[in-house]
Amino acid sequence: MVSRVVLGALLLALAAPAPMLAQSADCTVDVEVRPGPVLDIAERCQSSRPLKFVAEDQRTMRHVSDLKASDYEARYRFDLKAFAREVDSTSIAVARGDGVLAILGSWLLEPQGFDQPPTIDIRAHTADGLVFTSGLPKAGDAYRLSGTGLRFAGYTAIGALFLQELAVPAPGSLRPNALKEDGVLRIAILDGNGRDLSLGSRGELADWIRRTAEAEANWWQGYPARQSLIALVPSNARRATGYGRTVSGGGPTVMVEVGRDVDRRRLFDDWVLVHEVVHTGMPYLRGRVTWFMEGAATYIEPILRARAGWKSEEDVWREWIAEMPQGAGVFASGLVTATGRQNYWGGALFMLLADIGLRRDTDGAKGLEDCLAGALWDGFDGARRTTLQEYAAACDRAVGSDTVSRLVARHMEGGQPVDLDALWRALGVRQEGDRILFDDAAPLARWRKMIVLGPNGGKLKPVRLPWRS
Repeated sequence: MVSRVVLGALLLALAAPAPMLAQSADCTVDVEVRPGPVLDIAERCQSSRPLKFVAEDQRTMRHVSDLKASDYEARYRFDLKAFAREVDSTSIAVARGDGVLAILGSWLLEPQGFDQPPTIDIRAHTADGLVFTSGLPKAGDAYRLSGTGLRFAGYTAIGALFLQELAVPAPGSLRPNALKEDGVLRIAILDGNGRDLSLGSRGELADWIRRTAEAEANWWQGYPARQSLIALVPSNARRATGYGRTVSGGGPTVMVEVGRDVDRRRLFDDWVLVHEVVHTGMPYLRGRVTWFMEGAATYIEPILRARAGWKSEEDVWREWIAEMPQGAGVFASGLVTATGRQNYWGGALFMLLADIGLRRDTDGAKGLEDCLAGALWDGFDGARRTTLQEYAAACDRAVGSDTVSRLVARHMEGGQPVDLDALWRALGVRQEGDRILFDDAAPLARWRKMIVLGPNGGKLKPVRLPWRS
């Protein structure tokens, strides 16, 4: 079943993002989406040398038929649903009903032989009742992959499924005096696992995404991606959400598993979607720096929900006091040695130190949100791949300090232990039973008061929860 939301289409028609500049693609792909879904694919490339069309996953070729390939062209039929059923992994491809969520490189053969990743334009033609969508930016009527290989191109949602497109404020467009521009957030929801989700359930899930996008836009001063996709995959789990994954590539895509019993209150009390969307506002960092990427999302997530009015300041500090000890120990050997939960909570502790340092070094004028959002506006977005040192330098430029670069140099490889108890005392925060108490006379209390709710106790408008609307 397909549901296209008229309101979303009207919003996009009134405020659609400017199309990409005309540029010839190295390759064009025409995809005919037939019931199943089954894909008829024609891939044509221009190159000064012969090419090979290669499958990323060895299982892909088991579902290819009628393959006709030359040095510059490949035509074939691909049974996407059969492939997804065989793989049955939300990291690669998964089928629910007659809809499939699949990484682009799992069904599109990669043209190899270019010196640089080719620019690929993908045009989809769908049978009645079927859809095709991606997080890739649009160039005219085509989805465009540029500057990265297929393995980083993110998810596609294909077949019979719920699709809604929303206009969201473009990155940086909520800054004072900024040009007001809109981006596009595409929402894809597969059918239930073995049963059809009701339209009411789909509507509640889409509303959860919409309000989450508003909360993210408040923190980032604009939604963190100009064009992106959020896809939900129903599972048999009873919890609100399960596994979540973000693939940045040419256009950020987020996948989140949702439990079979949709409960709005549990959804808004859950952290996974907010955490994953934070990743879309940051580049992929090469090397052993998972702690920085996961730490940032782990640290920002509760702050973002507190500024939306979904979580109290006390609850944020209660969580940090309980969880950050899991990451404190890795500082003695250097964050590059972090594994498992240390990546999340050692990285989150690093972000707390950076947030304090940024506010101290700028006398309260700037914080971590200014650093990361400033780097995003400078082009370090979810489609980019870079090093931690380059990203830290961009972050520092945005606030006019070298705070983050200094902290990276100090804690990434060197053994610089952190005394958490002393840090809590300096910040003026302590826990007594279930209560969180604040000491405004503590040495770092001035900066602590800005961290969760922002300067002046929070200047961003709350995002109203649906049961309070």
